[in-house]
Amino acid sequence: MKNTRTNQIKWLKKIEDTMKIGGRSKRTFENYKAQLNKLFNYYDENIHINKLKEDDLLIFFKSNFIDNNHSSSNLNVAICSIRFLFSICFDKELNKKKLPNFKSLKRLPVFVPKDLFITIFNNEKSIRHKCWLLLAFCSGLRVNEIATLKIENIYPKEHKLKVLGKGGKERYTRLPNIVIKCLRSYCKKYNITKKEGYLFKCHCDTDIPSSGTIINYFTNLMKKYDNFGTYTFHSLRHSFATYYLRSGGSLLKLQSMMGHTNLNTTTIYLHLTQNFEEVHHV
Repeated sequence: MKNTRTNQIKWLKKIEDTMKIGGRSKRTFENYKAQLNKLFNYYDENIHINKLKEDDLLIFFKSNFIDNNHSSSNLNVAICSIRFLFSICFDKELNKKKLPNFKSLKRLPVFVPKDLFITIFNNEKSIRHKCWLLLAFCSGLRVNEIATLKIENIYPKEHKLKVLGKGGKERYTRLPNIVIKCLRSYCKKYNITKKEGYLFKCHCDTDIPSSGTIINYFTNLMKKYDNFGTYTFHSLRHSFATYYLRSGGSLLKLQSMMGHTNLNTTTIYLHLTQNFEEVHHV
């Protein structure tokens, strides 16, 4: 099967359909698609993609990822997407021993100090952007969960949000008063009176903001501060988890609010709650 544009479109469509049947999110497909396009662009259209061997693919990974110092998570998404391509479209299982996942370093999450967040929040003029910041820092939402937040899933009386997370899994998280106040100000400014639909639908009323739009906003925002490069938008979510545990919150409750399938994913925040200044006789 040659690497023609016609075949590429056919392969991607089959992958998308298979993912939909399996309940995978649109974002997962887009991530796979981006990595597979790198593979397609790397090889000439006369190359038979289905005849590539593990050794051929290792050369591709070295040239496009390892030599360019890509993150381990990015490399692993690429490996998984190519395995999926070969399995679904070519009925061929790649050898995992010859093409293993890249072992990533287990680094502690980076969280934003409260005083810095307060400064960032107070300096922000856009009520829309203020809402984005608070939903991540005070409610622990992922960037895509903020972009796709629906009005009918906001429960101000109960102080909670219903969130559609990874893999279409629903969960509830807390909704503090400061977030409620900010969301109401946003709705008042943009005259949002409807009871359902996407909260942050663009003012042209055609689409919602992409995850990239929110991430780029925060990246450009942090250029104004000395800490540029230290924090990402996801650091705000890490901050929510860290301060919740520091205030005496339950680990199991945090797991539920964060949408973690595995408790081990949540326990990493315990390392950030330790106060070593209380350790004596050292």
